Amino acid sequence: MSEYLLTRLLKRRKQGQPIVSITAYDFFTALIARDADVDFVLVGDSLGNVVQGAATTVGVTLDQVIYHTRIVCQHFPSERVVLDMPFGTFKLDADETVENCARAFKEGGCGAVKFEGANNENLFAVRTLTEAGVPVLGHLGLLPQRVHAEGGYKVQGKTPEQADQLLKDAHALEKAGAFGVVLECVVPQVAERITEELEIPTIGIGSGNQCDGQIIVVHDILGMLPGEAPSFVKRYAQLYQTAAEAVQEYSREVRERGFPLGERRPQQAGRYGGGSGVAGS
Repeated sequence: MSEYLLTRLLKRRKQGQPIVSITAYDFFTALIARDADVDFVLVGDSLGNVVQGAATTVGVTLDQVIYHTRIVCQHFPSERVVLDMPFGTFKLDADETVENCARAFKEGGCGAVKFEGANNENLFAVRTLTEAGVPVLGHLGLLPQRVHAEGGYKVQGKTPEQADQLLKDAHALEKAGAFGVVLECVVPQVAERITEELEIPTIGIGSGNQCDGQIIVVHDILGMLPGEAPSFVKRYAQLYQTAAEAVQEYSREVRERGFPLGERRPQQAGRYGGGSGVAGS
C-alpha cells in the first residue's frame, strides 16, 4: 500500500522538502504523475476548463468529478488522490456539504477531498468530516468558483485587510481539522507569512515559492492546449503543437496514399526532436 497522504505531507514539511503536486484527470495524466512520484494529485474541477473546454469551472458536476477520480485512482496511489468538490456541492448548507463530500470520498475511492473558502458552514463541515474520517484540504485566496462574483481572476491579499483575513481563515481551517491549505494567487509575502504561522502544509499556486509545496494544472506545464498559460506558469513542453504537427503529417500521408502502404518518407532533421517521423514509424 502507498504511504498515506497526511503522513507523507507532514513528513515533507518536517524535513523541509517541498511538496510536489499536479492535477490529474485520466489514465494519461495519472501515469505521468505516478512515474514522476509526485506527492499527491488533485482531480480538479479545472477539468471544466482543460477537459471540457469551458470558460469557467462552474458547470462541472459532482458525478463528473467522481467519474474522473475513479479513473485516476486506478492508476495512481488512491491514498494520495484528492477530489475537488465542484460548484454547488458545498458552502450553501453544512449538512449538505458533509453529505456530498462523504459520497464523493466513498464513490471516488480517493484519499481526501478539497473545497474552497472558510465560511462558518465550511468550517463546520471540515470539523464534521475530519471527525468522520474524511481528510479535507482547504483552499484560500483566489477561488475559481467565485470568478463571476469577484469580477475575474485577481491576485489576493493586496491590502492589509485582505492579508489579515486570509491569515485568519487559514488558522480557522487548521483549527477545524484541515490537513493542509491551497493558497491560490496570494501575494507571495502573505503566503509566506501564512506558511510560517501554520502547523499544517501550505500548497501554493501562483503564490510564490515560500509555501510548503506547489500544485499546478498539468495541461499548463505540458502545453497540452493552445493559447497562453497563466503568467506564473513555466511550460516544460509544447505537447499540443507536437501532437498537431504529427496528425497533420499523418493526414498528409493518408491523402498522398503514403500510409499505410507507402514507403517511409524521410523526415526533416529535428522536426520531432530528431529520428524517424511520427506517422511513418
